Amino acid sequence: MMHVELQSKLIDAAEYDKATRRLKLFLASGQIREFVEVPTSVFDDLQTAKSPGSYYFRSIKDRYPYA
Repeated sequence: MMHVELQSKLIDAAEYDKATRRLKLFLASGQIREFVEVPTSVFDDLQTAKSPGSYYFRSIKDRYPYA
């Protein structure tokens, strides 16, 4: 399990489990969102995105099943 803190107004942190391909996002609002079938490359890109919040809306939300 990998855990990273993000510099984002929307997302405080993200956790990714490579074995199960689950991405868990800890939102600044206190909500936790978990997505399944997420490739490692998406987690990698989220970490390096200039705006993790924009990346989330563009590349994760509504693209991967919500657990």
